[in-house]
Amino acid sequence: MAGLDLFALYRRISRPLLIARALRPNPPVPGMPDWFDELMAAYVAGLSRDLGELARTHPQVTVEGVDGTHAMVLERPAEIAGLVGEFVAASVPA
Repeated sequence: MAGLDLFALYRRISRPLLIARALRPNPPVPGMPDWFDELMAAYVAGLSRDLGELARTHPQVTVEGVDGTHAMVLERPAEIAGLVGEFVAASVPA
């Protein structure tokens, strides 16, 4: 997985693409060093910036925030299903 650049892949996709992004951090992990939460916050800020830029420069990419953690599919299944259903309905020609 170290060689997988998802952003390069996202830029090459010419079909509509939905990226659902978790808006809440994962719960703290016991035993992690004090600096870990700060590192993850910086990562999330950079990811948010990069996904926003991707969506601005590639009109086929839609980024939607979900009020959940990385486990959003388990936490908010109806919301995810609604996002996917609306995205597909808007993306498929009538």
